[in-house]
Amino acid sequence: MNKEDLILQKLESMDAELKNVRSEMKDGFNSVDSELKEIREDSTEMKVNQTRQGGKLETLEMKLDAFIDNMRDRKADTNERWKISGIIISCGVALVSLILSILTRLGK
Repeated sequence: MNKEDLILQKLESMDAELKNVRSEMKDGFNSVDSELKEIREDSTEMKVNQTRQGGKLETLEMKLDAFIDNMRDRKADTNERWKISGIIISCGVALVSLILSILTRLGK
């Protein structure tokens, strides 16, 4: 074999190696691309789940706020009832005291 044949043979072997490397790189890129697609799908699914949970949390927060407001209103109503009851009782005691005072004066 002469030098030209050796060079051609070496170039052919390098071409075969280059094709193998390209094929491996293409497979690697395809693998990375498929993993990226899976990651994007997972990310999209996570965003959807976060949105759903965020909506649930907002709903829960609104319900909790409504419950707290309701409890405050009840407490205010209870306080008003006690005040009204106190006024009625003190008027009753004053009336009984007035009646007893009148009866004691008439009895003398």
